[in-house]
Amino acid sequence: MRKISFILSIIMLCCCVLASCSSGPGEEELKAMYDELLAKPSSEITMDSNLAIKAAREVAWNEFMAVERREESRVTEMAEKAITFGEATMKFEVKIVGKAGPNGYPVYIALHGGGGAPKEVNDQQWDHMKIYYLDSVENGIYVAPRGVRDTWHTHFNDESYPLYERLIENLSMYYGIDTNRVYLVGYSAGGDGVWQITPRLADRFAAVNMSAGHPNGVDLTNVYNTPFQIQCGQNDDAVKTRNTECARYCEVLDDLQETYGGGYIHNVNMHILKEHGIVDNSPTHEPQAVISNPVQWFYGEKVVPTSVDANAIGFVDQYVRNPIPEKVVWSVGYRAKLCDTETFYWLRAAKTVTEGIVVASYNKETNTITIEQNTANGPISIMLNEEMVDFFSPIKVVIDGVETEYNVTPSLDYINKTIAERCDPNMIFAAEIVID
Repeated sequence: MRKISFILSIIMLCCCVLASCSSGPGEEELKAMYDELLAKPSSEITMDSNLAIKAAREVAWNEFMAVERREESRVTEMAEKAITFGEATMKFEVKIVGKAGPNGYPVYIALHGGGGAPKEVNDQQWDHMKIYYLDSVENGIYVAPRGVRDTWHTHFNDESYPLYERLIENLSMYYGIDTNRVYLVGYSAGGDGVWQITPRLADRFAAVNMSAGHPNGVDLTNVYNTPFQIQCGQNDDAVKTRNTECARYCEVLDDLQETYGGGYIHNVNMHILKEHGIVDNSPTHEPQAVISNPVQWFYGEKVVPTSVDANAIGFVDQYVRNPIPEKVVWSVGYRAKLCDTETFYWLRAAKTVTEGIVVASYNKETNTITIEQNTANGPISIMLNEEMVDFFSPIKVVIDGVETEYNVTPSLDYINKTIAERCDPNMIFAAEIVID
């Protein structure tokens, strides 16, 4: 009997050893393999595993950075704190606060008030915004751009959008920012800017705060993955019902959330009895009296008061961008017309595609991409990296319940293409599938 038990024990031990051998490399071994890949030029990395694809993306980004940092126009832009696109120049001020986090500094882009006013007024407002939210930033890079023209839409002239993209790219190049923690805040005309900029560049920002600005009929469909805080004085009705429109947009975001089954994180602070001056920057986070039922107040119901921390920086700081969210909602035509960028998160459509909504999601466990809705008036592409799918198994694409399998080959050329397009280390892709 003992002999039989001994034999059984040996068999069980052998099975355990075999199981451990077949379970693949351990954590330390994977790290050593990855480090070995990182030591090679990107052109010498054979992308024969998902780990190798990840390494190729990182190495290619570092190679790109080494070249771009020496690019004369970028060096001049950062030295002079001014970027030009066409006939428009955006000046900006940069202040560094505290220490960088493990992934780099968060960035707070703060837009000043003023707008359609004399140059001296907008310059004064810009100077004020250079410090307005600054005391609320504990660690980060605080950037105050000057509106490109002294017009009512000072922060969202057509040229403004490519200038914001270039500004974020340059900050990534020279300051080592965390591109998953870029935030947009603004007051008055700066709030007008937040309304318009966010849906057109939604995949650039982790979260935004709009204070005392007017939405002017903006479409917020694209902010599914971008938390959005709205703040306004209850009595701030000087400009085309600014107060009631801010309250109404709480319902707009509620409806979008219901339509698309989630997303659209939002908060609306209507500051009780306040006009255009509200406290949204208390560095001590002093509670402010706001309306707890803004939608009901919009429809004429009695105000229900509450107290909240209305600090704009405190709101946005809660969120980190997911550069490859599991679900994307894209109103394809709602993008900045002077930006060359054809991509939105992990979707692509040529600039000639000007209409329609695309709703898409992925499931890494099942290696599946699902196109839930597509009314775009042209082909779209699904961009892929190893964090979304396993390149070495068939990738399934489901459209209208019909499943199609694709075998996709990663490409260094495509990696470099997406690096050049976005200049964002967290949004680099290795292949695409075109859906016509």
